[in-house]
Amino acid sequence: MSPYEYLRRFPEQVPCWLDDFCNGDAFACQAFFASRIVCYPGSGTDGHPVKLFGSTHSAHSFVYVDYGITQAHVETELEHPIHRFRGYHTLARLHLTERDLTPAGWVPHVGRGDLAPNMYPAASPPFGLLEVLERDRELDDGYGSLRLAILFVGADGIAAYDALFCQGRETPPPFAVVVQDHGMGGNYDRFGRGGLLERIALDCHAVPRWLLVAENTNPWESFVRLPDVEGDRGGMHNMLRFLYEKCDV
Repeated sequence: MSPYEYLRRFPEQVPCWLDDFCNGDAFACQAFFASRIVCYPGSGTDGHPVKLFGSTHSAHSFVYVDYGITQAHVETELEHPIHRFRGYHTLARLHLTERDLTPAGWVPHVGRGDLAPNMYPAASPPFGLLEVLERDRELDDGYGSLRLAILFVGADGIAAYDALFCQGRETPPPFAVVVQDHGMGGNYDRFGRGGLLERIALDCHAVPRWLLVAENTNPWESFVRLPDVEGDRGGMHNMLRFLYEKCDV
């Protein structure tokens, strides 16, 4: 079966905070991170995970993190007639600070000998941008969820995962994490097996239920590929991506 058919087995209702959201509302940090979240370190502006999880109603909230993109580029893509999230229009756009995202602060779980000692390495200016999308009126649930929320963070993907999901403040792990190693694409450490991202997630008990893993990337320890679920091609390099589930042993 396709990953779309499989993920439709795990629907969720639109989170209350998102269902009730009105333009002009403040960012509800605790409510956002209590939602099912699909986290994508090193994301660029790749819309494939939003298509996969949003169209199946299996997740409504997304965290995209990349230190190689600028806020201006993200906003341009969101308004581009081809690259934007087609079938949706912007309900609200919130510009956020690090304090908005980590109001109690955060303590890194990496030391000076590691490669990611802070959330914002010197690449492009840091930013936080929450895009709240609403489905166009002429479309129905068969197209996708009524509302979606995508948080774009201009930051290091590994350190941001640490800051947002590994601080022990009753924040659940992401529902799913997109894992794709980019080779010469600029990431200093692998996102797949054996990398710093996996180590932090394991050490902090912040491991997701699912991984969406590109064909060029090794899955994390104790994740098993779903044998009867096909891959789906997409992303920046049009690679096949496969669903892996955490196997509790």
